[in-house]
Amino acid sequence: MVQIDSFKKLSDVSWEIPTTYKQGMQVPAKLYASKKLLEGMDSGVIEQVTNVACLPGIVRQAYAMADAH
Repeated sequence: MVQIDSFKKLSDVSWEIPTTYKQGMQVPAKLYASKKLLEGMDSGVIEQVTNVACLPGIVRQAYAMADAH
């Protein structure tokens, strides 16, 4: 289960994980999901989207949608 305490709520269905969440993140990660969906996501989703945010050459943000798994 995902702990969203360190995520920034942007709207009812969008959340941002700041670059301070994980060492090496080049850009923030943005997730589109309701709070209920987000809390029910596997922690691997957060691991994956924050890993993408660490990739060299990434621009602006890494994204995960409500159907992320």
